[in-house]
Amino acid sequence: KYFLGVDSGGTKIAVALRSDSGAVRVARVPGANLEVKGVKAVYALIKQGVDQLACGSKIELSGARFCLCGIDFPRDAEMVEPYFRQRLKRDFNYTGPMSFENDAFAALRVGTAARPGFIVSLGTGFTIAAIDARGRERLVCDYQVRNLLLTMTLGLSSAAHGLLPGNKPSRLLGEIMKLASCKTPHDLLARLWACEFRKYARPLPQELKFKFVPLFYKYYAKGDPLAVMILGEYVERIARALSALKKFAGSEGTVVFSGSFFTKYPKESAFFRKELLRRAGFRRARQVTLNKEPVYGAVLP
Repeated sequence: KYFLGVDSGGTKIAVALRSDSGAVRVARVPGANLEVKGVKAVYALIKQGVDQLACGSKIELSGARFCLCGIDFPRDAEMVEPYFRQRLKRDFNYTGPMSFENDAFAALRVGTAARPGFIVSLGTGFTIAAIDARGRERLVCDYQVRNLLLTMTLGLSSAAHGLLPGNKPSRLLGEIMKLASCKTPHDLLARLWACEFRKYARPLPQELKFKFVPLFYKYYAKGDPLAVMILGEYVERIARALSALKKFAGSEGTVVFSGSFFTKYPKESAFFRKELLRRAGFRRARQVTLNKEPVYGAVLP
């Protein structure tokens, strides 16, 4: 028999099977948020991952734990469970216990052996959570903290229009124009918002946009007006949520940073993370940046 553990984020889903002997196998499939894709689509991707691991053989389950992005409120799990229970019975003849929680808690537990612990997850979405010394957990979602890559794109559009605080020049804008092979700000605007009728503008590939991220981090540390306009607002909002969770937890403890915008850029984001903690009033907190998927330490028993 196998225990099924799932760490489902917006970028990717890790599906793990642990045998009774303790052997673990993991498959990775594209990510999906419950809020965006819905329950059926998320389950279908999880089933795809299990099928990869099964390689055509029958899988018998002993238990299941689902850490899913999009389970943000207390009753969300109640909305997901009936469909998952129905499908697990149909696909694996499994009718036993199963648990559901936000994917941030998996990373929180694996990154914080000591208590209290906090997590700031910045990837496809944004989540912040805490666990206190008694094991109580609390999740905070700020829906004004949106996908960082999209926010950077909007900020670049403002900068290309000359709408920067104090009308100060931005070296970051110049670097990004060079990276995108654009001679003028309007060339960059056209590439950012390329569409069918705008045939003179080639769309910016997503992989090129991701190269903007370390530049934003670099120039935020230098005080560049464009970087400060975008990342400064993130710092304010995330620090406010982190400060509220510190009151809940009672002290500082360990702060875990997870999600692709931290794990892919651990060095580049160092100043940004330091500013987050400073604004939130953390002076002695231990920092942990997860550099691997937490599925092994927290999703499986």
